[in-house]
Amino acid sequence: MENMIDTIFSNPVYIAIVCVLAIMLAYAIIKKIIKLIFIIGIILVFYAVYLNYMGEEVPKTVDELKESVTKSVDKVKEAASESLEDAKESTKKIVEKKLEEKVDKILGD
Repeated sequence: MENMIDTIFSNPVYIAIVCVLAIMLAYAIIKKIIKLIFIIGIILVFYAVYLNYMGEEVPKTVDELKESVTKSVDKVKEAASESLEDAKESTKKIVEKKLEEKVDKILGD
């Protein structure tokens, strides 16, 4: 490992290659961070528009925002669990109906 480091630092071409790679890596990381910040900003703007459209108060502080998001997530979880239960019940009824038809067909012949 030390031999490789000595080789890199002893040759100016290798130093230039390492510098270019380091700059490219730093640029890629900064670019991804900026993209992440931009996406989070867009999501927050859409959330504020949604709250305004639904007639709720737009949070003024970070704590209010956390509380509002938690309430919204809880509502979504509740709606999803209700729809999942409805889907389970309807699937169960369909399966029972099909099973009954098959049993009647087998026993009826």
